[in-house]
Amino acid sequence: MINIQLENGRINLEGLDGIADHLKALAVTNKTLDSIKASLESADDKSSEWYRRATAAHKAWFWMRSRICERLAILRREEKELNRMRDKFEKEELLDLLSKQQSKADLRTFRILAEAKAEQRLQEILNQAVKNV
Repeated sequence: MINIQLENGRINLEGLDGIADHLKALAVTNKTLDSIKASLESADDKSSEWYRRATAAHKAWFWMRSRICERLAILRREEKELNRMRDKFEKEELLDLLSKQQSKADLRTFRILAEAKAEQRLQEILNQAVKNV
């Protein structure tokens, strides 16, 4: 894994690869923003050059944090979609293997049982949700 920070301390947005890098960059960004914010809040001279530069740095880091969050959201959606596709393919393959091992009548029975159990689980979750409201 490459270093996510450049020599000047900023995040190397182009070098971030995957969710883990983005989460690490987000942690660094949040820590830096907290530090800058604390410094700004404790500053006595709010008209000084230092204060102006610190404010600009805070804006830049805030922008960087927004970019990281946007990219992280996209990566998470892509991961979710991949997981859905993987699950679908696994179910299709399982059904194919079962259909080679079992008769059509047995498969229909299994499907009816599975549907009934799924409906029961759904009802339990819905009932629990209604109780928690």
